[in-house]
Amino acid sequence: MDRDGALVALQQFMRRARIAFLALSIGGMAACGGTFEPSGLYPSYFLSQLDGEFLPAPYGADGSLLVAGSLGFGRDGRPRSEGPRSGMVKYSQTIRLPDQSEQRSSIDLEYTIADGVFRINLCPPLALCITTTELIGPILWPTEELVLTHYVGGMPGSVFRYFPTLPE
Repeated sequence: MDRDGALVALQQFMRRARIAFLALSIGGMAACGGTFEPSGLYPSYFLSQLDGEFLPAPYGADGSLLVAGSLGFGRDGRPRSEGPRSGMVKYSQTIRLPDQSEQRSSIDLEYTIADGVFRINLCPPLALCITTTELIGPILWPTEELVLTHYVGGMPGSVFRYFPTLPE
């Protein structure tokens, strides 16, 4: 094979390799989640700060401390593409009471995402809540923390900072 023939053969091989790589990439992405966009959320987050103070942080008028907190989406519960989404998130907290005992809570709550804004409805499903209570904040992709403001009846309150627990 002469030099021109080798060059043509190499070009054909490169075209075929690009097509094969593209097909494998698309097939792999579809098998892993069904979409092509990366997720804006990690599977889980840990709470690092409350109102600018690292944990443990004051939590309540009785002298309680917020010791730990987390958000968990599970393997299949988090959104995988842009657009309005909703699902369930496991919301967990550990509070140290003034008598030094600890109170742990973990509950599945509903979340929604629309226009890059993440909302967790703090009223448990099927509960009758008099006032709307939510955690609200933007989703900053890809490795940013979640900065969620606690709103009660539309009024802003405490600010919670969550960092990703597991890399994607």
